[in-house]
Amino acid sequence: MKPSFIAEQEALAAHFEAIAEAERAIAQAFARRAELVEAGRRFGQSRANAAVRLPGSRWDAAEVAEREFVSELACTIRVPRRTAENLIAESRALAVELPATRVALAAGEISYQHARAVINQAWSVPEEAKPAFEAAVLR
Repeated sequence: MKPSFIAEQEALAAHFEAIAEAERAIAQAFARRAELVEAGRRFGQSRANAAVRLPGSRWDAAEVAEREFVSELACTIRVPRRTAENLIAESRALAVELPATRVALAAGEISYQHARAVINQAWSVPEEAKPAFEAAVLR
């Protein structure tokens, strides 16, 4: 016997609920990745602050640490160097400048694409206006 229309709709709804749950998990993973990337960047910078500049070096320890971190991240996640640089900047924005956006991402309320849109727009907003901007766009 053929399932009823209602049973088919309920089965379809179950598929969409599973997809929505997967999207929330993906958003949570992106938020976690942003936290880990920013923590790694800060760790690399703290090591650089303790390092001594080598005589004759073109770069200071902070520059070396930044370049090293970008290169290692790019290799680790198998992306081009420029993509890793963008990820680091986005991660820092989420961890430091836009905490409510990171919280919304971690809760699965927004996607990483939404978070990126907020980040890209926030870069043109003055520091003192960012909290109000973030509250307005996250509504």
